Amino acid sequence: MSTAASSSYSMTLPNELWLSIFEYLPSQSLRNVILTSKSFHAIATRLLYKHLILTSPTSFVTAYSALSSIQPSPRALLLGISTLVERPVEQLKEAVAVVSFAEADDWTPIPLNRQTNRYRCFQIKDIYQPRFLADATVYDNLLTQVTSFTSLRQLVFRGMLLPRDLHSILRDLPHLRDLAVVHCTVHFTGVFIDVDHTSLKLQSLTLLDIRAVFPSNDDDTNPRNPRTRLRMLAKVPTIRTLTYDHTVWLHRVFTSSSPPPPLTALDVKFPIQKDRPRVPQGFISFLETLPSLRTLILRNHVPALSLSPSALPALCAISAPLSAISSICSGRNIIKLDIRDEVVLSPLYRAFVEVHSHLSRVQELSLFVGDWDDEVVLAIVARFPNLTKLQVRYARGTPSEDTILGMGSRTLYALPHLVSAHIFCIPLLPLPQSILEARKRDDDTVYGAPGIGDTYFESMHDIDTVTDTLIESVRSLQQLPFSQDVSVDFMDEQEPRTSEPFDDYTRELIIAWNRTCPGLRTVQLHPGWVWRRADCIDYWAARSCESGIWGDVFG
Repeated sequence: MSTAASSSYSMTLPNELWLSIFEYLPSQSLRNVILTSKSFHAIATRLLYKHLILTSPTSFVTAYSALSSIQPSPRALLLGISTLVERPVEQLKEAVAVVSFAEADDWTPIPLNRQTNRYRCFQIKDIYQPRFLADATVYDNLLTQVTSFTSLRQLVFRGMLLPRDLHSILRDLPHLRDLAVVHCTVHFTGVFIDVDHTSLKLQSLTLLDIRAVFPSNDDDTNPRNPRTRLRMLAKVPTIRTLTYDHTVWLHRVFTSSSPPPPLTALDVKFPIQKDRPRVPQGFISFLETLPSLRTLILRNHVPALSLSPSALPALCAISAPLSAISSICSGRNIIKLDIRDEVVLSPLYRAFVEVHSHLSRVQELSLFVGDWDDEVVLAIVARFPNLTKLQVRYARGTPSEDTILGMGSRTLYALPHLVSAHIFCIPLLPLPQSILEARKRDDDTVYGAPGIGDTYFESMHDIDTVTDTLIESVRSLQQLPFSQDVSVDFMDEQEPRTSEPFDDYTRELIIAWNRTCPGLRTVQLHPGWVWRRADCIDYWAARSCESGIWGDVFG
């Protein structure tokens, strides 16, 4: 598009419409749009730095002069920069250099005697241990810059030593609604300082993999417990979505005299190890104090929960392992059901029979069967007549061509409301062999269920990607005996590689469903690709899935 043409179009269309158009562009395209004209520059700049990522002090130092000029202020920030501290911190043991403004291109190496445990577990790397730390000046400027982003609505602390004045920072962000603290270490609290969170307007809180400088007995009544003050954030009265794991057990901060806020969504990650205690003390009584809860997600190994019949009266969406499905679904009007772990068909069929009367109104169903069996679709159709969305993932075996061709006329025709069918094979990852591997994987996404990161991480644009010049600067540290990794591409951890669609061959298989499934609009038979059509007479077109193989449960 020429400059003259863009100026002509910009004179005829309002800025709000251009803004809506530009929202669909990737960051590189937005940079090109900004260079097109002054009017487009003013519009597109609002989106280019709407989401910022600052996970390395080198990126912050490089972009420092430009950050203060970003207008309007960013709406989302992912922060992962730590500062050098005197007290040894496990999470900072792999740090190799300190970054300062004065030595932006010649960083100061950290002496080996400052990191006595650098070689311990050398073969197992924790991706949330930073290689570069900020000096005091850089760190102070970083926190000042963060508090200047007064329009922030989403803030994520990831893989860092949390600031000592974290709670003061939060109070300086009046529009903050979504807060996540993941894979972070909290400072040791020498004395108790009462923190008032009543001024915060948080709607969503996520606390995952919270680490402490010193081991703790996890006594929530101990004010010196480094996690205690962080847990208090769960008492913000405006919170509606709560996500946490076994490192914090947020439900412990609530009592009969201090009940939880009226939550509508709860996401809890239990330990991966099967031999650990399954249900933490007070968890069931906590669930029974949530009359407004609509969505419940329980990850990893969870046993049957003995809930009272009157508990969770508003619950309509559940994602949990099969072991907990029957006890939770009984007596409740479930609309969306996701079975997170690998199910064996016989126990699955028995579970369907046990809760059949309670699941007859399910509209969205997702499960992982492990070994493909043609009978599974028949069982689903018989038990869930009102389905609008179906997702069946499997890892071994495959339906035959005859099975796929006849699936419309033999089974799916019995689901008159079905608009989306996802039946595809996924590659299984090996089970985690260590705690660090479990942290990297986050949860039971090994079975293809949506990852816990989806609850707090949105598509953010990096303000300063690692360039060749930066790589050259890192080489000046090659005399030090450790890895030269500079950064980790977070999105690569979440999105597996996808395969190509099978074009006309697969299309012909789906066309066979047209007559018996006229309402069907989306079909997926391979990971990463779906077939879509606008109406019953439209042409089936292959499109890549934005969410990869993980599906779109509760989306």
